[in-house]
Amino acid sequence: MKAFLYKKSFLKAFDQYNASEKALIIFADKQVRHFYVMQKAPYGLRIKKLFEKEGEKTFEARVTDKIRLLYVESELVVSFAFLGNHEQVRRYIKSFK
Repeated sequence: MKAFLYKKSFLKAFDQYNASEKALIIFADKQVRHFYVMQKAPYGLRIKKLFEKEGEKTFEARVTDKIRLLYVESELVVSFAFLGNHEQVRRYIKSFK
């Protein structure tokens, strides 16, 4: 069973959303966790592997058509790393490549 952690960048971005968007983000978070238990993701979440580097896999999940959730999977941990729109996520990822 994997542990789930939240990076500061994720929590900081989460605080910027309104209450209804936060509820959608929390729901998406629960769906990602469910994915690791059941190994099946709901279609609407549209989990997509972005890249793999040094044993860590980076994924994007679609919260809404404007909000993306970025998380990183390692052997024992799933880290929720970032929230933002498509362009913000692209810039965030580019900073690590």
